[in-house]
Amino acid sequence: MKILNLFCSCTGNTKKIALQIEKSAQCLGHDVTTIEVVAKTNENVFNFLDFDFVFIGSGVYSWLPPKFMCDFLAAMLKKHIKQDDVKGCAPRIAGKRAVAYCTYGGAHTGINEAVITPKYLGQLLDHLGFEIVTEWLFEGQYNSEGYAHWSVDGRLGDITGRPNADDLRKAGALVTGILKV
Repeated sequence: MKILNLFCSCTGNTKKIALQIEKSAQCLGHDVTTIEVVAKTNENVFNFLDFDFVFIGSGVYSWLPPKFMCDFLAAMLKKHIKQDDVKGCAPRIAGKRAVAYCTYGGAHTGINEAVITPKYLGQLLDHLGFEIVTEWLFEGQYNSEGYAHWSVDGRLGDITGRPNADDLRKAGALVTGILKV
């Protein structure tokens, strides 16, 4: 299966999960293309419809992916509309599936701060006809200067070091399971 592993990671948390996704999918014999979206990533680097399965992930910043990821997805939507890939009623395309995921700290309202992000990330794929199979949310410590105390003082308790080895094992097991469905 041809898999796109697309992610952005401002602090390294999401990158840890993305690299585990890549490793797990490759161990199953899949052809994996991993792309990290950065501020200047061009929307013409790839076409979503060239892939059978897409993993798309991001950290959570004020309830959403970072602005540069939102801008990238908006540019991709515009490209796919221009290519006439976005159809009314968004009919499903057989064999096109996706998982949207995020890493989050949830210092104030816990998981509620994060649930919007995977939905946002999945919308472009949903519009293109991919079946969004599931959404995953992984806890991640605060790495940004001035925010580290939230890794201990937040609603989720002590999330220092997350995602940790257990989280990565969980991510690997989730990938293995979802790719066997």
